[in-house]
Amino acid sequence: MGKYQPSILIVKYQDIMEPSELVTNNLTDAEQSLFDSLPGPPVSAVIRSTNIWIIEWLSSDEQRTGKLLHEWMQEHRRGWSVYSTCACKKEVLSSIERATNLAKASGMIPVLHLEAHGNEMCLGLSDGNGGVEVLTWDELTEPLQGLNLATCCNLVVVVAACIGFAGIKALVRGPRAPAIALVGPNSPIMSGSLLSGTKEFYKCWMDGNPNFAEIAASASREAGTVSFAWEPFAILAYDALAEQLIISMRQDQQRMQVHRIRQQMVEQNRWSAAEIEHRLSLLTPSLQMNLVQRLWDEMFMIDLYPENRERFGVNWAREIEMVLNLKCLIRGT
Repeated sequence: MGKYQPSILIVKYQDIMEPSELVTNNLTDAEQSLFDSLPGPPVSAVIRSTNIWIIEWLSSDEQRTGKLLHEWMQEHRRGWSVYSTCACKKEVLSSIERATNLAKASGMIPVLHLEAHGNEMCLGLSDGNGGVEVLTWDELTEPLQGLNLATCCNLVVVVAACIGFAGIKALVRGPRAPAIALVGPNSPIMSGSLLSGTKEFYKCWMDGNPNFAEIAASASREAGTVSFAWEPFAILAYDALAEQLIISMRQDQQRMQVHRIRQQMVEQNRWSAAEIEHRLSLLTPSLQMNLVQRLWDEMFMIDLYPENRERFGVNWAREIEMVLNLKCLIRGT
């Protein structure tokens, strides 16, 4: 680990009071009950971090809140934070790349702190020519995936933007998880309140508070009327995948899936009609179980670091078997 000595934080998933807005919107009442009965991911996960990597992307005439946060950290824990000021999105991405390379070389596990303007679509800043240069959440996904991979799946992203929690849009695409958790204000906030909230967030982190929810709640109280929301990617990924599985096992969806596969096989013109039907008959839930398990294990890097199974492992064979059994009960078969 070189000079970087990790601190440890516990994320307790049951501390999330509200379900994710990205899932469970398309289920019937019976399917929602089925969804709610599933075991889900482990109830908590250990996250390791060594330092804070602050990226500030603000105009020169604004208050440099990222620099102020860094200076405050230097007074309380010298050497704990790295400060990078950026004039354009290329420099933001370069800073993330530098953090990634350093993590690979030294074992550094940073909390990535983004100090910028943002909304539901992107981070952005005036380009000085009457326009706005934007860095979309989608453009951030791959750089975050690379940094999270370099930290062995320990990356926390703090988005200190006007609506920082909109950055959740950066956490919806695989194959690797872009982060373990995202933290940020869930509604517009003034820069002074944002700075107060982030100082409190990191003060609690430095004090060794082991509970992510309590840290976010303390930061929210310090910020005033705006809450600091947090979302673990394991919850987002699990909810989205479980909902997709439940929907895919509807009888009409099963028929549509078989029809799509049949059409693809016909277009390939490699098999006779009888052989196509034989191959279709071999499609079983076990094949789906294996595929889903591989996707999940790759996302949380269990394929690379088996010890991650304790933090993020889900037995998808058990989950799918529960869905199949409960689906049968719902249909009355």
